[in-house]
Amino acid sequence: MKSNQLNVKILIIGTRNAGKSSIANFLADMSLEVPDSMRPTDSLRILEYDLHDVDVNGTKSNVDVQLWDTSGNEKCVSFWPFWRKNADGVVFAYSNEDEDYGKKLDYMHNYFVSQQGLSLRACLVCTLNSPADNSAKLPQVFNKISQINVNLENNAEKFRQEFAKYIVSVANNLTNK
Repeated sequence: MKSNQLNVKILIIGTRNAGKSSIANFLADMSLEVPDSMRPTDSLRILEYDLHDVDVNGTKSNVDVQLWDTSGNEKCVSFWPFWRKNADGVVFAYSNEDEDYGKKLDYMHNYFVSQQGLSLRACLVCTLNSPADNSAKLPQVFNKISQINVNLENNAEKFRQEFAKYIVSVANNLTNK
């Protein structure tokens, strides 16, 4: 029996030093180690990986996942229209080291989700190795979005499984359109 082939474009956006590249590298099997220090992404990196034989709306499918690992630098705002074009899902990553992370994430949510009419089910919030209570400081709209505290050192496989569920959810949304 031949599997259905789907392509999913996921943006990983958020504040500077939030661990966006660490998350993307891990998911795409680029690196299994968490770096000691963050190194900023210049603008954009696109990484790909596949999920094989997953159930998408009752059909056995292979999903080609494109992770668009974006820079959190405010100088890259001019690239946003290109990044969001044909995006199927958005992963918000943040670091509470940035005092304005709530305001910045709200602005990003408005641009990448609200203005595009993207379903909140196509969104995910990730914080890398931070206490779970930080979510209380997020703008209210993020209360309706699934959230994961990513700990690649102690619970890496759990994160990989949760992210796979998120990808399947996004793929289900695509096939229902």
